[in-house]
Order: sequence, then C-alpha cells, then structure tokens
Amino acid sequence: MKATLRGVKIRGICATVPRQTYYFEDELKFFPFPEKSSRRLGRVMGFNEHRIADPQTTPCDLASYTMNYVFHRGWLRKEAVQALVVVAQMQDHPIPGNSKVIHGQLGLPVEAFCTDLYENCIGFVSGLYTACCHVASGAVDEVALITTDGASCHANKQDRNTYPLCGDAAAVTLISRSDDPDDVIHFVFRNDGSRREALLVPAGGCRMPATAETARLIRDEMGNYRSLNSMHMDGTAVFQFVMECVPPLIDEACRYAGVDKGEIRYHLTHQPNRFMLEKLADLMRVPREILFNNIVEHFGNSSCVTIPVNIAYNLGEKMLREKARVCLSAFGAGLSLAAAICRLGNLDFCELIEHPGNGTTAYPHNHTS
Repeated sequence: MKATLRGVKIRGICATVPRQTYYFEDELKFFPFPEKSSRRLGRVMGFNEHRIADPQTTPCDLASYTMNYVFHRGWLRKEAVQALVVVAQMQDHPIPGNSKVIHGQLGLPVEAFCTDLYENCIGFVSGLYTACCHVASGAVDEVALITTDGASCHANKQDRNTYPLCGDAAAVTLISRSDDPDDVIHFVFRNDGSRREALLVPAGGCRMPATAETARLIRDEMGNYRSLNSMHMDGTAVFQFVMECVPPLIDEACRYAGVDKGEIRYHLTHQPNRFMLEKLADLMRVPREILFNNIVEHFGNSSCVTIPVNIAYNLGEKMLREKARVCLSAFGAGLSLAAAICRLGNLDFCELIEHPGNGTTAYPHNHTS
C-alpha cells in the first residue's frame, strides 16, 4: 500500500527509557556459551547496555509518565487532548486496550477518541499513518501518538539470540494539522505473512494458550534456552529479509515521494542491532553516519519505540532549530516493512527522559501516582 497525506506534521517528540540499566558484561554468565564467543558477538552486534523496566512498571505506566511530562512542560494541555493512538505489542490487560488504561491513568477528557494498534517493529510508522489519517480527515486538529513496549517480557536471560537486544521504552509524538504545503508525508507498506514464523512467540494466544508446559525451557540446536512463551527468532532469515527487501522499499518510497535518495538528510531506521544497520547502510549506499546504529548499545531494541528514541537521542537539539527531509523506515515481525518520507524539524520539543521506576505515572515522580 502507498499513501500520501498532506497538511500534517510532527509537532514534537518525547521518548522515555527506564532508569534501570543492565550491562552485557554482567549478563555473560547467563549465556550457555564460552565467554570469549559471547564477547565477540557483543562487539559485532553492539551489545553494551540496555534499559529494562522493573516488574512494577508496565508499558502503560511508561506511556502515562511520558504524557505527564509533556503536560508538565506545557507542550500540551491535558484538557486539549482530542485523540490517542496507542501502539504496543504488550498489553497491561487482555481487556481493555492500553489506550483506555492510559486515558484513565491521565484523567483525559471523556470526548477524547482512543484507539489501539497491536503492532511491533513497524508500529511507529503504522501509528504515524493512522494518526495522520485522523488529522487529515478533519476530525481532530491533533493526535497524541503513543508507542510503548515491554518486549523484554518475551525474552529469556539464557537466550543470547534475543535477550541482549531487548529494551523497554515509550514515546509521545504529537501529530498536528499544518497549513504549510511542505508538510506532506508519503507512506509505503509491505507485508509477507508467509515468512511470519521467522519472528514469533509461539504460545500465549488462542492458537496455543500459555500453560506450565509451554513455560518449560528447552535448549535449541544453537544452544540457547527458551520456552514456547519466549520470542523465537531465526536471525539468519530475518537478516536475509531485511537485506533483500529494505533497500528496494526505500528506493520505492523515494520514487513515490518524488525525491532523489541523495536528498534524504537522515535515515531514521528501526534499531535491531548495529551489525544489521551497518550492512543495510552499505547495501543502500548511504553514509553510515546518516543511518544511525547506536540505540541498541545504549538502550536496547524497544520495538515500535526505537524510531522516536533514535530521533530524540541522536537529533534532539537539531530538530528544534532545523528542518530536514528524512526517511523513517522499519521492519520486523510479520514479516513486515514500512517507510515514510517527510520533512522533520522545527519541533516544539524533542527530548529523551528517564522513568524512575516503581510503576509511577506522575511527573514530578515524588508526587503520588
């Protein structure tokens, strides 16, 4: 699918990561492999540290804390919230959806529209498209796009294939109406469900409900331990998918947007690991310095939140005073692909903050949650 939405812009981005930091060096003892081989893998992939929320803090807590920070800074008034689009692959409860939980935690107006997207790595681009559709329709002037994730819940500490990658985070991205003719966003989406088993959590849904048996750890052919409740990733298949499918997707998105790939100032890409992104930049023939690859080593892969974390961490100050043509792209479970080309910048805010833990949603956090 391709779509062009006009008169919409990103007004601001605030991303939140847990304060609690885990270090790859300390986790080496969990992996059933020689320490030397784990260190070598860590250097290649960019494993260094990652942020994982404490057990009292849920994806909705991270999101509500971020929204309360945005309210506190005066970037958005609580009573002016018209719509929430919440993207996550982890739910606080099976029922209701995260958007209703966050609405209640924040005490938002009853007139506010709330909807949920169950998405993973391409979730920021999918959520951006959904939010832009609401604004472009004329129904609302602004949408708060919330992306949040607790992917570490699906990782096992003895699985070197997935655990060092995982990170938790949330982000609030405000999508607003604009009269500037340059505020246009071009989207391209692709999906290949025939490859879905390359990245899958087998148990926990209707197909295979979670039981004591599905929670039993099993050692795979590579030596990692995981259960059927854990993330199963065929790293080679995912790597091949990305190398095969992402460069043509970016080329297609540029053609659709009517821009030369050389006009893209930054490639703001989902962050799976450093190795994959370095190879992708080389294959796309774009400089590595404009396709950032440093989020996993500092924060971990937070699925649908990596793009706003990437923007806030690498371009925060620049995005307040500059405007540049960028390509937002993502790929992941499904297997799925998404890209968006737009002009990003002159934002009202672009900041990365920390969540203090203990399930707080209030800011300042020394207030009662």
